[in-house]
Amino acid sequence: MDKIFSPDAGFPSPEFSRKMEILEQASVLIGRVRVRKPEKSILVVGPSGSGKTALLNEIEQIARREGYKTIFVSLREEKPLAELLVPGLKKTLCELGGLAGAGDGSRGLRVLKSFIESQALKVEDINASLSIEREVGSADAGDLEIDLAILFEAVTQTALERQVQIALLIDDIHYLSCVELSALIMAMHKLQQRRLPLVLFGTGLSTLPKLMGNSQAYAERLFSFPSI
Repeated sequence: MDKIFSPDAGFPSPEFSRKMEILEQASVLIGRVRVRKPEKSILVVGPSGSGKTALLNEIEQIARREGYKTIFVSLREEKPLAELLVPGLKKTLCELGGLAGAGDGSRGLRVLKSFIESQALKVEDINASLSIEREVGSADAGDLEIDLAILFEAVTQTALERQVQIALLIDDIHYLSCVELSALIMAMHKLQQRRLPLVLFGTGLSTLPKLMGNSQAYAERLFSFPSI
């Protein structure tokens, strides 16, 4: 018998089929957010080396093809979530400001500057480049759980004026601290309540659903956790 022959030749592997299912689920979610229908964000879980990051990159490409602005963040243990989010948020707000639509989009940048200052972030080059006054009373409480939600709302309101959607993609969410995880969940909860056009895709280890449930009891209502 030919040693190259396999009885499974020509059929997709279970791993391939599972990834295609997740990509289809992501495509449906992207479509629903565009028409402002409620749907759970997707956090892909699995062991290290299972292809989660590659899958997240493919989801980003799908979102881009559908006209979404995308923000991709790879978490690191030595840097806070807020600091890693700022560059992508600033870039997105500047791009939205250049689109035709209601308003000038400057409020989002003012709120971003307030957020940078209130969180004492080490992004001096970005802060210095924002030659704009901060938005007093918005995202300046110094409490991440309060400020992040206000910042996300300001960004998505700008996107809504331009009829544009945003996909936030966060790799390795399990690196978040308890405070950061809670702030992210609360921010997404507020956006979903108002059906604002930002969707979260992420990856994490298999312990992520438990971590998020321990952080906020309603997390399971906001996210689905397909595994690979």
